[in-house]
Amino acid sequence: MSESSWLTTQVIQPWLPKKPGLSNHQQLANRFVVSVLLSTLGYTCLLILSCHFLLILEPQGKTLVTHVSAVLASGILLALMIIRFDGNRIAALNVFIATLFIGFVFVSLQTGGINSPVNPCAIAIPALATLSIGGGAGILWAVAVFSSGIFLFVAANYGYVFPSIIAPHNFAVAEFYGLFTAGSLTLYTVIKFDKTSRKLRELLGEEHEKFIELAHHDSLTGLSNRRHFTQHIESTIAKAQYRDSTFCILYFDLNNFKEINDNYGHHSGDVVLREFAKRLRKLNRSTDIIARLGGDEFCMIIPGLSDADVIQKKIAVFYFALAEPLPLGNTLYQISTSIGYAIYPNDGSSYEALIQVADQKMYQEKRQQYAESTV
Repeated sequence: MSESSWLTTQVIQPWLPKKPGLSNHQQLANRFVVSVLLSTLGYTCLLILSCHFLLILEPQGKTLVTHVSAVLASGILLALMIIRFDGNRIAALNVFIATLFIGFVFVSLQTGGINSPVNPCAIAIPALATLSIGGGAGILWAVAVFSSGIFLFVAANYGYVFPSIIAPHNFAVAEFYGLFTAGSLTLYTVIKFDKTSRKLRELLGEEHEKFIELAHHDSLTGLSNRRHFTQHIESTIAKAQYRDSTFCILYFDLNNFKEINDNYGHHSGDVVLREFAKRLRKLNRSTDIIARLGGDEFCMIIPGLSDADVIQKKIAVFYFALAEPLPLGNTLYQISTSIGYAIYPNDGSSYEALIQVADQKMYQEKRQQYAESTV
């Protein structure tokens, strides 16, 4: 199991909402939110440890870090609970961002106001809101950040001096921590957002391809449907006109197909149609195009074929291959079909004309088969 898979399964998955029917987009968005929340919680824990054991802080500084970290952790846990049990990631994100905002303002008021080294951290708030919620939320939280900055600036301009619990010799370290926190939070959010967006684009691309596949192909046989076949034949006509080439179409119609459904059931009829399509695929070349036009009617485009004698020989091969008995229930059913053909441009220069000629020849063949069977 890869590291990312382990994190998703063991760490992120338990916090995801258990609502059924969530789309891939919603699931990715939820994972993005949970990963940001958990990462910030982990960073908060590291911040507490580093401030208590790695940095030499005054008791007031340690108390401030502890209180702010407790507020942040509480807000993050509340946001996780909201998304876990309610599934409302927008509300969870706003709770999280509001907690960050309150924490930054509180620390700023205790560490020098407008001159506080934690002020750069506020940059991450509108960035996080924009990437995780949207442009409107980003603007609203940017207004909140700017308003707090204006308040601190006006207060300082009127001579109010905010106290600072940071010792002068620790001020540079505090500035570094402020810049590092702002950069880390923003960078992590951007990277995570980019990764989630790429996954979402991949999913949308796959869903688009599936939609195109369903729109262009028959769901039962997997062959092209009538609409897609019409596009193919019109494209083939255009190419033939440009290259002064020829092609033919074969029109297939299963004989007595209604009796299959009546005697064996519609499921058996579907089996026959799928087997018929499978056999057509085996007989066609890579350049040939096969389609199910609807019901028991199939059609095939064969580029470069225009000799009537050659076409008749090819049709004979089709008759032989398609007539092989098919196991249907406890019996062997022999597929019977009638085939007509039309040649471009001899029989027509449009889709409608070619189909009409092929259809007429198919019915002539059907009548001839019926006449021979009754003799």
